[in-house]
Amino acid sequence: MIAVISGATRGVGKALAIMLAKEGYGLALCSRSLSDLEELKVELESTFNVSIFIHQADLSIKEEALHFSRSIIDKFSKIDLLINNIGKYDIGRLTDSESDLELMLNTNLNAAYYITKLIAINMGNNNSGHIFNICSVLSLSPRVDAASYTISKHALKGFNDVLREEMREHNVKVTAIYPGSINTSSWEGIIAPKEKFVQPEDIAETVKTCLHISKNANIEEIVIKPLDKNY
Repeated sequence: MIAVISGATRGVGKALAIMLAKEGYGLALCSRSLSDLEELKVELESTFNVSIFIHQADLSIKEEALHFSRSIIDKFSKIDLLINNIGKYDIGRLTDSESDLELMLNTNLNAAYYITKLIAINMGNNNSGHIFNICSVLSLSPRVDAASYTISKHALKGFNDVLREEMREHNVKVTAIYPGSINTSSWEGIIAPKEKFVQPEDIAETVKTCLHISKNANIEEIVIKPLDKNY
């Protein structure tokens, strides 16, 4: 079994990689940092005796996202799992001069779009597979002080929903996960009770549950938030 994870070396991506390696998946991992990828590859191969393929890329750049996707298709005849995990968060209102919608869309939408196209075809040809899109609770409701991020995550939800309906006829499952605040490196330097947040391992365990239900059932959407409503 082969699983593809974007943004794989930190936070949710790393937790997913560890969980899937424990489950016996061979992994194709992508990140902007080659040194982080190499370190994770050594850790996973030595601990779990699985095969790890790594690819360094900035997936917010169309050509690099397509190159990563093509490299996966060239290497593996059958892809079982794709997790579109790459994401970027930013604050600011729509009318702020520094608001950068283009960067948010390139990172939070276009990366998933370009990575998924060829891999979805591979899954369809094999009549099996599962695609997860790590969205956000802001895919479901707006936050005015995170305007560009909200817009990009709403767009990712639209992509997810269209993909889910298209891939049904090919026996490929598509699941959207909508997390609230997660304890990841994006909170570094910010004073916050991160122990009260959703943990990266919670997302990994949620994905694991989805993978172990019966083949004819699909958990289409999952909302996972901190228990404390203040966060």
